[in-house]
Amino acid sequence: MMSSFRTLTGKLGIGLLLVSSILSVSPPPLKAVETNVLVRDPSTIVQHDGTYWVYGTGRGTQQFSSTDRLHWTNQGPALATAPAWVANNVPGNTTNEVWAPDVHFFNGKYYLYSSYSHWGSNSSGIGLATNDTLDPKGWVDQGLVIRSIAGGDVNAIDPCIFEDAEGKPWLSYGSYVSGIKLIQLDPATGKQLGDKVYSLATHPRGPGAAIEASYVYYHDGYYYLFVNWDACCAGAKSSYNIRMGRSKTVTGPYLDKTGKGMMQGGGTLFLAATYDNGSGRPVDDEVGPGHVGILHDTDGYWLSTHYEWARDQNGATTMNLNQLSWDTDGWPRPVLDTGPYKIVSAIATHDVLAVVRDTALEGAPIQTVFDAGANSQRWTLQYQGDGYYSIIKPGTNMALSVSGCNATAGAKIEISDNRNRDCQQWYLQQNDDGTYTLFPKSGNRAQALDVSGCSPNDGTPLEQWNANGLECQKWSLRLR
Repeated sequence: MMSSFRTLTGKLGIGLLLVSSILSVSPPPLKAVETNVLVRDPSTIVQHDGTYWVYGTGRGTQQFSSTDRLHWTNQGPALATAPAWVANNVPGNTTNEVWAPDVHFFNGKYYLYSSYSHWGSNSSGIGLATNDTLDPKGWVDQGLVIRSIAGGDVNAIDPCIFEDAEGKPWLSYGSYVSGIKLIQLDPATGKQLGDKVYSLATHPRGPGAAIEASYVYYHDGYYYLFVNWDACCAGAKSSYNIRMGRSKTVTGPYLDKTGKGMMQGGGTLFLAATYDNGSGRPVDDEVGPGHVGILHDTDGYWLSTHYEWARDQNGATTMNLNQLSWDTDGWPRPVLDTGPYKIVSAIATHDVLAVVRDTALEGAPIQTVFDAGANSQRWTLQYQGDGYYSIIKPGTNMALSVSGCNATAGAKIEISDNRNRDCQQWYLQQNDDGTYTLFPKSGNRAQALDVSGCSPNDGTPLEQWNANGLECQKWSLRLR
């Protein structure tokens, strides 16, 4: 969702495009995937009469429909003409450009909240439109919900509409300045109920730092708050990353996994990417995840996000859909696509994890070699739950394994027949820089996948070693 304090370069990414039409053949089974819609700041996905809908940034709030969650059709603007209240409350918005909408069904109809602002100012407003059926031509403006004024300590953009455990509607919002806010809504009107405003989260760098794109979801006794930290709208240089916390009460306090309050700058990393920070390190296939939405469908939970930059779309912004899993401790987790991947070493970014001599024999050792696109350098993921994956050589049942299931430092890494043993399941912990550290379950996260001796040389064997956070224990997953 687009902040009023971003540079003008972000405007280059506002346009909403569709790069392919609905296919005439049956689509492949849906998995964690990049959809065909290039939409910025996607709303929560909603469904009506067998059709899915998502809304995004653009003139008049752009709307897209789908029957499979994968292939989407552009249905044009929800409100082609700017509501009358915009001119008086947000005079700087003269183009009907709408940012970061969200939609929810309650009280017998659909409520669409959209933010109107303009670059370089926090003179902003969140408006409401309603619709009985999601007819793309059926949206009716209901006026202004809440606004912020230039120079104030809040920015009224990036709305998230949700219901609490008792079915009462709430709206979170905010960008930069003093952080994320929350108001209760009148279920009869969808407008603010009373005048109480709650504060939910700030960036660890304090007031004015980049925090926005809030999303609140109730699950199994907790309210989960997702926010974006850092900068969007800079292509491959976008440092956008998603943080989370949770609370037993809707108004907070929201705490991260360490117990730190999100009003004190806390926030557990939920999803990140390796972006172009000027270091020369290659960037991920997609950069800058943001704008969480959760869809609970008949086949499970699904996470929608956008990525600021996608290599296969020539740098365009894409909407992705991943399976969402809930760990046994209750926290949510995005499930990674099955691949195949190349697993790239951070200590020598031209080197990838490979089977020696491209063999599928039991006990074949693993080493780092120059990326040549070979079969020996391809791996697929099988999710096992609680953040653990089996890492499989494609076309075989051979899994990345700790030799002899040895739990001591220095044990070598090999492939062996996959029996779902603890030494064949790997916890993929994402780091702040977007890389992953891989911990074998047999090592209780005290041991990590390691390039022996931290050597950057081709042909270096892999081992497990005491987890130390060094570059030789960091890996990137890039789709083959």
